Amino acid sequence: MKIKSLFVTGLSCLTLGGLVAPALASDIAKTSSTPGLEYWHGRSLGPQQLVDLGRQGFLNAQGIPSNLGFSTSVKSGKINSQVLVKAGIDAGRLSPNTINNSTYLSQVQSILSYLDVD
Repeated sequence: MKIKSLFVTGLSCLTLGGLVAPALASDIAKTSSTPGLEYWHGRSLGPQQLVDLGRQGFLNAQGIPSNLGFSTSVKSGKINSQVLVKAGIDAGRLSPNTINNSTYLSQVQSILSYLDVD
């Protein structure tokens, strides 16, 4: 009899947990708005990750060249923080309000400036 009630209790907890966890995750996602970090599929996409995506060719469809072309475009001034953030927004990897986040833009520009050093 004890095993049966333990089994029923365990099953009830699992079922309840399966219903509550998605609701909590949804609430967390709605309230998470850390300045400097935008969210993409529930994962934070910081300035370094955005630069890495651009350099690795994940923003080619938005006109951002990869590898050596990326570095050359940064050095020539064709790619700056606003251009890269706009490409990230157009690719659906950043929220549209990121373009107005001066902290995020300056962090991206700071990272890009390291690429501009010979």
